[in-house]
Amino acid sequence: MKRMSLGAFVVLAVAGVWACSGRQPAGPQSAVPAEQTAAAEKALAWLRTQQQDDGSFDAGFGHPAGVTCDATLAAVAAGEDPAAWSPGPGKASMAEYLAKSAHEYAVDAATTGKLVVALVAAGHEATNFGQDWVAHLHSFNDGSGTYDAGSVGQSWAILALDAAGEEIPPAAVEVLKSYQLDSGAWASAFGPDNDTVSYVLQALVSAGEPQDSAEIRRALAFFQEQQNDDGGFPAIKPSEWGTDTNANSTANVIMALLAVGEDPTAPKWTKPGGNAMTALLALQAEDGRIEFQPGVGEPLLSTVQAIPALLNKRLPLRMDR
Repeated sequence: MKRMSLGAFVVLAVAGVWACSGRQPAGPQSAVPAEQTAAAEKALAWLRTQQQDDGSFDAGFGHPAGVTCDATLAAVAAGEDPAAWSPGPGKASMAEYLAKSAHEYAVDAATTGKLVVALVAAGHEATNFGQDWVAHLHSFNDGSGTYDAGSVGQSWAILALDAAGEEIPPAAVEVLKSYQLDSGAWASAFGPDNDTVSYVLQALVSAGEPQDSAEIRRALAFFQEQQNDDGGFPAIKPSEWGTDTNANSTANVIMALLAVGEDPTAPKWTKPGGNAMTALLALQAEDGRIEFQPGVGEPLLSTVQAIPALLNKRLPLRMDR
């Protein structure tokens, strides 16, 4: 595998919620095409081989709990029970690992929000999983609706509140909308990028934002400017780190488009070389993993985040939907 570029690191950091994933339906759920289902099953089989003896998934940077949350969401997206996932008899499950490590991982709104989304998706009670993680999330609200000064953390907080069935403070939505840039994008700590915009759109829809609101329309126009000729998406363009399509950004945009009622394979989202879904499928290796880019980056995080997109899912995920 080639060395990870700085651009790849930035995307994976945002996508994984570097340590430091709705009230309004997202449009009709159509049957998942057989090619996508087969690709997801193949990716899931590869993913199983990556689980560590302690139940975790470790991408080699950041806290393993972040990727383990993503793996939990991938399993749920495929209709599987994450509690049944362990590397072998007598080995720990994902839930057992998260129970032991959550207090180390959930240190801000972004990581706590992602943890809550994963716990609820797997059928756990987020208010009683070693401690009350929903109350912990609320502790980051400064009283003005601001859970995090950044778009990623504010988005995960809103997604978590929706997942947990909590009332989403209208002020929290307004705070997130206020972070939108003139370009139509939202930014992470590294600057504007397609992954951050994707999380924001899913959060806004979860909070009941109309799918045709001005903020969402501006974000969709931004996506159209960002789409590559192969149909996929880079982290951001222009960029000194390169603008080739990568799996994480492409998968996240697919989920965002689904959330706002768009078909990622429709003509308006199709370029000369294909659409976002064909671009994502093209990044699958023979062994089932989804590569960040051909021969570049850490395939574990790109695989776990590609699986829900391949199955036409969006955040927040639940076992019962």
